[in-house]
Amino acid sequence: MKVKKLILGFYSVNCYVVTLQAGDEDFCFIIDPGADFNSIKEYLTSEKIYPEFILNSHGHYDHIAAVPELQDYYEIPFYINEDEEPLLKDPEKNMSSLLGSNTLLLKTYTLIDKNVERNLNKMGIIIHKTPGHTPGSISIEAGDNLFTGDLLFRGGAGRTDLPGGDQSLLVKSLAAVKSLDKNFIINPGHGATTTLENEINNNFYMSNEFLKGGGQWF
Repeated sequence: MKVKKLILGFYSVNCYVVTLQAGDEDFCFIIDPGADFNSIKEYLTSEKIYPEFILNSHGHYDHIAAVPELQDYYEIPFYINEDEEPLLKDPEKNMSSLLGSNTLLLKTYTLIDKNVERNLNKMGIIIHKTPGHTPGSISIEAGDNLFTGDLLFRGGAGRTDLPGGDQSLLVKSLAAVKSLDKNFIINPGHGATTTLENEINNNFYMSNEFLKGGGQWF
């Protein structure tokens, strides 16, 4: 398994190009291509990689902005949790009307239902529903890596004051992630890579004080 992190755009989103083995062959997919299509394409070209699909942690503009260009160029599907569909259709909810110079509406996407999830599982990809930052945020497990989007960061946690945010759900999602294998490498949507063990030991937002207190920020 290979994970390449590309830090893209004004908001420094972490886009990941993940290569996994399925049977005797490798395949590649892209997580959270939030900006700068050309940088993503240049990396794929340099590595002679052709992506099979795009899989997003959530639907905010800074995570989806390069999706349409990638879809058009590579003719690949884009997967996102079904609870994120309202964000794809509404520039205010996906925040492109606030963060970008142009509003962004996505018309071509595949919602992750049980059949899609089953197919992803066969590829070695496990979807964890981790709402809170947005209604349909997911964390993506592949091998010993967990891609947490804007749920869990090194030393921090996701915001809930944006459209669709829910603090109580975020707390439950953090608690659910805390119960996973502590050896997971945590690949967040922004910032440095870390480990689940490190966050459990050092991140206030993963502490029992915070989680059992219902998510009191201070």
